[in-house]
Amino acid sequence: APVGHPEQLPTIVDISLSQYDQVWAAAGHPHYVFPTTYDELLRITGGHAAEISV
Repeated sequence: APVGHPEQLPTIVDISLSQYDQVWAAAGHPHYVFPTTYDELLRITGGHAAEISV
């Protein structure tokens, strides 16, 4: 997960996720995830939106 690291990691968030009211993000373990919004995911990760999916 790109959250909680001592240094900022380069993070790209697929813009196609913006179509969903809620997205689930990794929380540091394969069995741990948390619900958030697309905008909040961009904010907390300092990520950049990009078209990744086909």
